[in-house]
Amino acid sequence: VLSVVFALTSVVNAVSGNNVKDFAYNSEKQESGVETQTVYKVKEGKYLERHLQYNYTHDEKGRVSAKEILKWNQDNSRFEKQYCLNFSYTDNEVNVEYVAWNSKAGDYTNVKAKAVYQTNENGMNYMAYSWNEKENSWNLVTEHNATHWSGALLANK
Repeated sequence: VLSVVFALTSVVNAVSGNNVKDFAYNSEKQESGVETQTVYKVKEGKYLERHLQYNYTHDEKGRVSAKEILKWNQDNSRFEKQYCLNFSYTDNEVNVEYVAWNSKAGDYTNVKAKAVYQTNENGMNYMAYSWNEKENSWNLVTEHNATHWSGALLANK
């Protein structure tokens, strides 16, 4: 299931025009996996400029349970919290919740959206939701069913 998440990240980068050669990555690993990854913009093919930092938390099974995204602020020369992706798992489902940083509260409390990936015998179902603050509930934005998806989204080794 994590392969699906990483494959979708690659698709997002390709669609948004991000070119891998324009970025450099430095990862710090622990026993549970990558703990911190710093993303640098490559300038003039040789200079590195801080851009983003990802902080990962893993669950007891070694799966990513949270990915915190911080953006470099040149004015104060530090990474500042932007949002967090919280992952939860069941046997056939992965939920990814997008929560923005609330500087007034000093916490990730501003729930924005979530995606649900469900696998079944026919393939995968994807549902995207947005948070409705007035109704205090999730609103379904889009849903896609992919049948026989195993070779369609993932690269084979």
